[in-house]
Amino acid sequence: MSNDNDDPHGDSRSSRGRSRHRRPKKTNRRILGGFGLLVVVALGLGAWLAYTVNAAYTNLNQANEYAQAAKTALLAGDTSKAEDSVDDAVRTSTRAKDATDSLIWTAAAAIPYVGQPLDVVSRIADVVHGLTVDVLTPAVAVGTALDPSQLRGPDGAIDIGALRDASPALSRAAAAAAELDAQSQAIGEPTFIAQISDARTRLQDRTHELNSLLANTDIAAEVLPAILGADGPRSYFMAFQTLSESRGTGGLIGGFGIVRAVDGTVTVDSLASNAELRIPYDPIDLGPDFFDAYETRFQPTQNWQNSNVSPHFPYAGQIWQSMWEQETGERVDGALATDPVALGYILDVVGPITMSDGEVIDGSNVVRITQSDAYFRFENDNSARKAYLQDIAARVVAKMQGNIASPRALLEALGKAASEGHIAVWSADAALQSILGPTKIGHEVSDSPDPYAALVVNNGAGGKLDYYLQRKVTYSAQTCDGATRTTHVVAELTNNAPLQDYTTYIAGRQNDSTRYDGPPGTNRSVVALYATQGATLTNATINGTPLFLLTAAERGHPVFYVPVVIEPGRTETIEYNLVEPNVDGKASAPVQPQSVPVSTEVDFPDCS
Repeated sequence: MSNDNDDPHGDSRSSRGRSRHRRPKKTNRRILGGFGLLVVVALGLGAWLAYTVNAAYTNLNQANEYAQAAKTALLAGDTSKAEDSVDDAVRTSTRAKDATDSLIWTAAAAIPYVGQPLDVVSRIADVVHGLTVDVLTPAVAVGTALDPSQLRGPDGAIDIGALRDASPALSRAAAAAAELDAQSQAIGEPTFIAQISDARTRLQDRTHELNSLLANTDIAAEVLPAILGADGPRSYFMAFQTLSESRGTGGLIGGFGIVRAVDGTVTVDSLASNAELRIPYDPIDLGPDFFDAYETRFQPTQNWQNSNVSPHFPYAGQIWQSMWEQETGERVDGALATDPVALGYILDVVGPITMSDGEVIDGSNVVRITQSDAYFRFENDNSARKAYLQDIAARVVAKMQGNIASPRALLEALGKAASEGHIAVWSADAALQSILGPTKIGHEVSDSPDPYAALVVNNGAGGKLDYYLQRKVTYSAQTCDGATRTTHVVAELTNNAPLQDYTTYIAGRQNDSTRYDGPPGTNRSVVALYATQGATLTNATINGTPLFLLTAAERGHPVFYVPVVIEPGRTETIEYNLVEPNVDGKASAPVQPQSVPVSTEVDFPDCS
């Protein structure tokens, strides 16, 4: 027998056997070691990512605060503080952007679901950095030119040269703001992290606000020099609208004046009541739709009382231009319109006016006094009432032309009035009008195919009860599927007139074509819906009862209108069911300016 110890291969086999048993141990150690290294690396990367997230979020918050401070200082005219704040905003937003552009961040943001909040933060950082570099920096650079306290000299003249010099930089900043606002609005809702969701919402609100501000400022810098007489003297017909008797652009012309502008200096002369206007004037041609819708019934190009029956302000401007030229031979360069609501905003800034008998009129009472009280105070003397209202307008104009403690506050008041439709402007210069028209101050009926529902009320009794008329409009749609969709418009008209006696002048001068029954304070309105281009009316009801509507057309929009009688304390509800083309544009329900603000609600699916 042989001895295993004597086997010449025994040690070798035994060694290989032991070796085979040891190798897995070494491999395990290597695997464990490699795994440990991966864990360490992963932990390190995680720690680094956590640090980067914290740094990015901190810098983003700081950048937002600095950007807001820069904007506030810019609007306050503090250029030095605005420059310091925007420098800080650029520095912190750059840090945030650098952090979110790192390879680690990008890789983590690509992880499905888990990385989505990081992707949102990255997009926020891109927008914030763009705002600080491409919008706020150039805006601050021309900040002095935009400071109302610097633009308006001691003599009240506007520095139109400074406006023109600032225009190119403002145009670039406005374009950048619009692009960044679009990027901001496209950022999706982040998953499961409320702080990032709140940051996204704040950013979207701020970019939208800044975009609107710069767009309006850019337009002002572009058109104001020419409007204010930089290229030669300019003149404008200015109408004071009486909202107690509603018209398409707001209200009946109660008085008027001629505004003159030369090299930035603005004066107002020829203030007069509507008694100075005559009937009829020679008609002008505003197109076949206008003729069919208005001229055959109301003769607006011939009768100043109906000159602004259409809500499209450029029509009123052209009619007033024609009227004034026939009166005086002077052809004005445009037209303006304002009303007591705008005067109230102005008086809130410039302070009250005091009448010759000591009566104080301010922002809190000017609408009530001019649109209601005056009709009762002068119920037996209409000429005295018109002279009283003309005196109020003259005193407000004089107040505006004097020393203004806060020019910026006055601009904000005028901006608020314009945004609500209480100031409208039309220019006879086609190039200027192409810029002004689509803005809120242009007060156009849009010729866009986008979803549209404008409720317009014209007084149908020749009375002054629309001061008490309250309106609410809801415009809603169903699915986006198909070439067309069903839409629904609900118009609620409430007459809040007190149940009391009224003079015929206030209640309405009824005739055979406008006669209606009802207790004192009953009002008659011609209610029109300007619908989306290509829309058809399926049916309409008033308080649930089928309603027959007359039809017309304006700037491509079908118009459905009907006289409505509303007793005091009653609400008449008109419902329109329509079929409209299914288009991607944003739905709108423009507001007709009146004494009582209109409540509107648009409920449309996003079909983009």
